[in-house]
Amino acid sequence: MNIEYTTSLTLIDACHATGLESRHLFEIVEYGIITPQGDSPDDWRFDLHMISTAKRALRLQRDLHLEWSAIALVLELLDEREQLRRENAMLQQRLERFLCD
Repeated sequence: MNIEYTTSLTLIDACHATGLESRHLFEIVEYGIITPQGDSPDDWRFDLHMISTAKRALRLQRDLHLEWSAIALVLELLDEREQLRRENAMLQQRLERFLCD
């Protein structure tokens, strides 16, 4: 049995966890960098993946001085690159098994 545990943070907790001010967290949500569960900021819940993504976004903003809209694009491209790397590794493994048979 595979059990997945999730942690859910409120807006205030997410601000503390990421080191972001709430206004920056609002911007990150506005640009679709992360999408919290809930209908309004009072109801928003952030999981650990969202916290990690928000921290990545903050590092990009601080290190490269990018606008949030550019950060959204950069993160999307980095995620796509990672997915392509995983797919490539899987295909290489299949090819190696095929060639060894």
